[in-house]
Amino acid sequence: MSGDAALAAVVDVDSPNRRDHIRFLIDSEEQGLDDKVLALIKGRPVAVASVLCRVLAERNPDRDPSYAFDAIAGPRPEIPDKVDKWVRGQAYRNPLGLAYGIPRLRRASPVEHYRDDLTSWSATRRFNAVLALGDTAAPAAVPLVVEALRDRNWRVRTEAAVAVRRLVRDGAVAPEAVESVADALATCLADRKPKVVEHAAAALSTSLLRDRLVEVRRSSELKPASAAVVDAALGGKMPALQPTWVGDVEGG
Repeated sequence: MSGDAALAAVVDVDSPNRRDHIRFLIDSEEQGLDDKVLALIKGRPVAVASVLCRVLAERNPDRDPSYAFDAIAGPRPEIPDKVDKWVRGQAYRNPLGLAYGIPRLRRASPVEHYRDDLTSWSATRRFNAVLALGDTAAPAAVPLVVEALRDRNWRVRTEAAVAVRRLVRDGAVAPEAVESVADALATCLADRKPKVVEHAAAALSTSLLRDRLVEVRRSSELKPASAAVVDAALGGKMPALQPTWVGDVEGG
């Protein structure tokens, strides 16, 4: 397959196996492909522009993030620098930020921006911050997500468990962080909300953390309902890891 053929399939939102073509573009070493992707972004609908931006972010997380901010903000007249900075800043809180790859672009300092929202009075803002942090694949996001496992809102705690699972999948949890991550997730197995327990068990069932899940199960300290959830996770029965964007890696 050529880059041109894959790009044509990605631009066509109804193309069969579109996700496979997206993954091809991400992994391709074809010369000049980045320039071709970049040239196609302007003027495209969100469903196309966001995917093209995300492909570039996946191909090179260290690239200049300006292209993504400009694509999200869209065409706008000349405005003062302060206003322009504010407009760009909203991209972090825009639900489409993930689709455009903002969390993956290291030079956009995503961890620093999303960290600020973890102490917001708004549960929705905290939830979105945790969701984005889980998408960064950044080791610096791990302790922030672990802290969110103790959030007062159970939906945020649930999303924090999902975020840990994503970070494990993406190799962001360093060996020295495994114990603290496992400890926090193990505590969640006693949560009063079934969804928190379910997703904490799913995160602990990953190969990196599985030993702790086995250890907790053997301790016989779990409530019957939680023990059943843990048994299911150990048996491979757990909620699917929902994709954050159309070309996301499957599994995890």
